[in-house]
Amino acid sequence: MSEIHFVERAVAQVVEQYVASRKSRDLPVSTAHALRAIRTVLPNCDMSDRELTDLVAASAIKSGRTISFDGSPMRGA
Repeated sequence: MSEIHFVERAVAQVVEQYVASRKSRDLPVSTAHALRAIRTVLPNCDMSDRELTDLVAASAIKSGRTISFDGSPMRGA
């Protein structure tokens, strides 16, 4: 169980870092771009695209950012 918790924390940290790295606060955070970047950094992540999109959206909202749900293919939705 602790391994699963560690993996979830690692994914959440990568998501938060991605959202924070988007320089222009005027532009929305793209879920398609976020998924591509996260899957590049964490290629063995077992989370579905929907789960990752939810994490990106939650992180963006927490940071006061807007989100663009821009039609990324949903793997394992």
